Amino acid sequence: MRGPATKTKIPYIDRLNPRYAVNVNAEQRRRQAEAWESLNLFVRKHDGWVTSPPGKVLRIETLKGSELPSRLRELGYNITERGSTMRVTGAPAMDPRTERATGAVPSAFCEMDVIEITLSGK
Repeated sequence: MRGPATKTKIPYIDRLNPRYAVNVNAEQRRRQAEAWESLNLFVRKHDGWVTSPPGKVLRIETLKGSELPSRLRELGYNITERGSTMRVTGAPAMDPRTERATGAVPSAFCEMDVIEITLSGK
């Protein structure tokens, strides 16, 4: 005796399992991510801090009088200055009079210059 005929399975494609198209901007986003990562390494190497998430704009904090902005200008980047901010350095806090008297002791707070560059605007 023969049982009911088995149905062959057909790939189920509908709203729950759509066929995805190739993303046309994937290559551009990959190049932008690589550029962001290489600039992040460059900034960290030259005593700066990238404070923005990965994206089109890089916000960087540098020490007052740092050579990093001039090095970035030499590489051809347009730099926009955004003022200054205070950064906690992690050094132990001390009395400001003692800090001024010694001069060489690192402060727990440091004033930083803030700059921005765009990855596409080289």
